[in-house]
Amino acid sequence: MLGPTSTALARGQGRAAGGPVKHAALDLRGLDAPQSAARRIVRSALTETPDEEYKDDVVLVADELVGNALEHAGEALGISLDLYPWGTVVQVRDGGRDTAAVPRNPVRADDDDVDGRGLFLVNALASAWRVQYDDAGKRVVAVFLHRAGDTC
Repeated sequence: MLGPTSTALARGQGRAAGGPVKHAALDLRGLDAPQSAARRIVRSALTETPDEEYKDDVVLVADELVGNALEHAGEALGISLDLYPWGTVVQVRDGGRDTAAVPRNPVRADDDDVDGRGLFLVNALASAWRVQYDDAGKRVVAVFLHRAGDTC
């Protein structure tokens, strides 16, 4: 469950059990600028990640997922971020139930198109992603594997 504020696990807690080394979550309901809040929590959680391009990719995907939730479901319910020794998992929840509306293989938008780049970017930047039902509606999960030599 996503709480009203961000939370973090102590560094290393959960590592032995295969759990995340760090967790952050934010309830986005009712915020004036949920995409901005999502970008802030992701940047904050990734402060110790040395690869700036990796951080930028995770931030951009989180921003796109929240934007898609706002546009297509009317509201983003929350965002969570889990950091593991092998990478990062971002989850964005919304109240929509139509997972079929999320294309599994998004196509590139034409140069003249105003919309249609969000999931294409998610597909291009994340190592893997999927959409699934949850108790509130659906969530989009994006996984980012660390590049060789990077750790969290």
